Amino acid sequence: MKLALFIPCLVNHFYPEIARDTLELLEKLGHSVHYPQGQTCCGQLMTNSGCLEESRACVEALAKALLEKPCDAVVAPAASCVVAARENLERLTASAESRALAGRIYELTEFLHDVAPPDVPFRPVEKSISLQMSCHGLRLLELGTASELAVAEPINKFKNLLSKIPGLTIMEPKRDECCGFGGTFSVDERDISGKMANDKVADHLATKADAIVGYDPSCLMSLGGVVRRKKIPIEVIHFSALLNQSL
Repeated sequence: MKLALFIPCLVNHFYPEIARDTLELLEKLGHSVHYPQGQTCCGQLMTNSGCLEESRACVEALAKALLEKPCDAVVAPAASCVVAARENLERLTASAESRALAGRIYELTEFLHDVAPPDVPFRPVEKSISLQMSCHGLRLLELGTASELAVAEPINKFKNLLSKIPGLTIMEPKRDECCGFGGTFSVDERDISGKMANDKVADHLATKADAIVGYDPSCLMSLGGVVRRKKIPIEVIHFSALLNQSL
């Protein structure tokens, strides 16, 4: 497929390795990927703060960049940014073309599970991991079944995708509660946010896994901060690195 790579600002400024792993992974899977140079923020922080005009300008610039070259889909390695981009494109842009773009933007898990499942063998990765399911991914992208829902057959698209890697031992914390990042919440309510992040790291440590693995860089930033400050011997990894490593 012809893909446009949407790299949110958090990844661009703090985790460029996630962008590289995502690009390499998609190309190894046979996709033609280009990076629109004029892309910018999804507008999430401005929207969270009630600055809708600033968010509108931001997402209109993003739409212009993503629409410059025809593509089958836009893929991004960040669930919360995908949710914000979709919502802001649909609510804040005047162009029908920009609003329609919202339906072609996919989070990486979503794309690899629902749109273009990998049809290649994966090399073994001998590692035990604890899954970090972000709130946006669970409750807005439906990458899994949230714990507050009573359903006969819960799903977990993230776990299903990672299960393709031989040798990987996959565990899950008992609760899927928020990591405490929450966009501007981590700034406005930093004490509560910090307590939530510490609780979440403790839940992951209880699994005895070698690494915390997630699909949302904002969650990994929150949890990684606790791990670094406390010098806890556990890795914090974006799943694109695992998939890329195993191809």
